[in-house]
Amino acid sequence: MKQLRIAHLADTHLGYRHYTKLDPGSNRNQRTVDVERAFERAIDDILERDVDLIIHAGDVFDHVRPSWETLRVFVRAMRRIEAEGIPTVVIAGNHDTPRLRTSGSVYSLMAMVLPGIRFAAGYETPPAWLPDGLDVAIHAVPHGALTNPDPPMPLLLPRTRNVLVFHGLAPQAQSVVGQEPGEESLTPEMLDAEADYIALGHYHIPGEQTRNAWYSGSTERFGFRDERVATGYNLVTLGERGDAPRVERILLPGRPMHTLKRVEAEGLESRAIANLILDRANRLKDREAMARVEVTGAGRPVRREAERIVRSELGDVVWALDIRAPASAILAPNNQHTGEQLPPLPELFQQFIADKIERGEYDDAFAAAFRDHGARALAEAIRANEERLAAEEVVG
Repeated sequence: MKQLRIAHLADTHLGYRHYTKLDPGSNRNQRTVDVERAFERAIDDILERDVDLIIHAGDVFDHVRPSWETLRVFVRAMRRIEAEGIPTVVIAGNHDTPRLRTSGSVYSLMAMVLPGIRFAAGYETPPAWLPDGLDVAIHAVPHGALTNPDPPMPLLLPRTRNVLVFHGLAPQAQSVVGQEPGEESLTPEMLDAEADYIALGHYHIPGEQTRNAWYSGSTERFGFRDERVATGYNLVTLGERGDAPRVERILLPGRPMHTLKRVEAEGLESRAIANLILDRANRLKDREAMARVEVTGAGRPVRREAERIVRSELGDVVWALDIRAPASAILAPNNQHTGEQLPPLPELFQQFIADKIERGEYDDAFAAAFRDHGARALAEAIRANEERLAAEEVVG
């Protein structure tokens, strides 16, 4: 068997949106553009490396209903791959798989628009795919197949190399991450030790899970859980059937993230707190970076005034700065309330939106729509819960 070179990427999350800053060239959300450029950089790099096969291990899109602009970016990149004739398989992840099975998937459209790309995006595992001339069987398991009562167990084919593709949380990663809406856990049995390579998506930090199972990580950073992510993709070389895969990490640039040293604000006034935050940001001095800093020991009015001062004086020292109170200021460990009674949920929701507006993360139009829809949804949920409790009392 000749060597097989595979480009393995995942978690591109096209359509991701955060903050309200706009890209000066397109006037679109800057983070959306960042994510698109990261994806395009990956495709540019892959097409220069003479690979035999490309695998995208899920979460191409950040939402199940991506915008037309997002679809245009994806289609344009995939057509470059089609033009080169590189066999490519894409599976759906938890972000781009509809929760309601009857609602349809954007991948049904992509399969028509991109006939040269193989998509596995339903709720069943398709038959193994054997690309012409590559001596390999690709067992692509979409996220939807992991939601079925019986876990998918692809049957490896004899006399050829076998590559499995999953989007989920491997056992080795379950102790450090988890609890993302819609995610599915992978069992040890799924990570078949006899497979030649297992291409994993979902966990954004790249690395080896077993001898033959690897996460490719993400092509950009998203929440601060991704601060340690080395953005890029895996370049995998397979030799003879049963040989251990050789995996090279291809690093590509992404917008940096930094957590600044905590500000201990007990007994300090707003101006002094703001000065400490500004000093930390100035020491970082990275105009492209997303940064965050935790402020402890300050009451809400003092902290909010310090934030206002920082916003007015920060300038372009960093690209974005999140100022956070510790989680314990809201909830104690094990979800037990602290001594102070929490406000009602609708009030907390309104407070959440107000914070987002003040930090510049929501514009007025989005905040108004979100406030309206969210308030109605909360009211309906509260009413439904009250009716449920009343019914239980009657039964009791």
